[in-house]
Amino acid sequence: MKTIKMKTNLVLVAFLLLSLNFSAVAQQGYGRGNGWGWQSGNFCENIPDLTEDQDSQIQTLRTAHLKEMQNFRNDLDEKRARMQTLQTTDNVNMDEINNIIEEMGTIRTNRQKSAVAHRMDVRNLLTDDQKVYFDSRAGKRGAGMGGRCGFGQGRGNGNGQGWGRGSGRRWNY
Repeated sequence: MKTIKMKTNLVLVAFLLLSLNFSAVAQQGYGRGNGWGWQSGNFCENIPDLTEDQDSQIQTLRTAHLKEMQNFRNDLDEKRARMQTLQTTDNVNMDEINNIIEEMGTIRTNRQKSAVAHRMDVRNLLTDDQKVYFDSRAGKRGAGMGGRCGFGQGRGNGNGQGWGRGSGRRWNY
């Protein structure tokens, strides 16, 4: 009888120690969560003294720019999928893979040129005081929505990788 009671107590103590250990392991580490990313929101939203006409023109430019950026993203996604297919076939065609890499580079270059052109179009609508503010805010990082695992800089708006605290492994490779 004593051995049964002793074994029961031993099992309970072991269970208690294990449960304490699991709760310590379950603490939040660096992983998914809010973190440092690019500033969320429209990069023109806090320009001082915008007239309604300026705001309307900026919104028109922004809408056209977002549509163009979506086309670039779609093209890149298609190229990535094609390259993945080519890389996983039995007979790998390196010439075709290299051509796709070149095409992806061209798309990225055109996307960046379009983004700069859009910024300059918006900048041309502004007064000198507004340009100073606009130029000082270009490309600044701020507290964005981290949302992805790992250490590194993010892109904000829920898509960025950052120093987010939350559930997930402590080291995300």
